[in-house]
Amino acid sequence: RLSEEQLSKQAHYDFGLRNILAVLRTAGASKRSQQDKPELELLMRSLRDMNLSKFVAEDVPLFMSTLEDLFPGMHAEKQQHKEVEEAIASVVKASGLQHHDSWILKIVQVYEMALVRHSVMSVGPSGVGKTRITEALHKALSSCTPSLDLPPMVGQPHRESRMNPKAITSPQMFGALDVIANEWTEGVFAQLWRKANK
Repeated sequence: RLSEEQLSKQAHYDFGLRNILAVLRTAGASKRSQQDKPELELLMRSLRDMNLSKFVAEDVPLFMSTLEDLFPGMHAEKQQHKEVEEAIASVVKASGLQHHDSWILKIVQVYEMALVRHSVMSVGPSGVGKTRITEALHKALSSCTPSLDLPPMVGQPHRESRMNPKAITSPQMFGALDVIANEWTEGVFAQLWRKANK
C-alpha cells in the first residue's frame, strides 16, 4: 500500500494480491534454498528484486528509500543465477551485442519474473532492447544443461508466439460464450497456449 501511495501512477504497476503472491513465492524459494540466511534479509531481497524491474527510472530511488525505511541498516546481495547468467553472457557475446550491465540485469529480471509468473509483458519505447532481451533469454535458457538443481525451464527448448492484442477484440483474444447455443468459442490466446504445449 505504501508503494501504491508514494510512487507515480503507471498502468503496468501492480501492488495487488498477484504481486504479493509472486513476492511470497520468491521469498519462500529463497528461504528453502538458503536456510542459513535471516528471513528478513531474504524478504527484503525478494521485495526489491520482484519489484524493481517494473518501475520507471524516477520511482526507483523512492522505492529503495522505502525499503531502507522498512528494513533499516539491512543490505541484501542480489540473488545469483550462476548457470543462467553465464549463458546470458555467452549468448550476448555470440550475438555480437555489447555487454551493458544494466541491460544484462534486465534480462536476469525477466528471467526472475518468469520463474513466478506465467506471462510477462515488456513495456517501453522503441529501440530500448525489449525484443533482444527476450531473444537473448530464450537462447540462454535453451543453451543451458538441464539439471535437477535448476528450474524446469532451464535447458529446455523455447519458442515464442506473438500476437497483437490491439488488432482484435477481447472476446476474439480470450474466447467467448454464445449464450443462445451455449457453446464456447476459443480465442487466439487459448489456441496459442494449446499449440505451445504440444
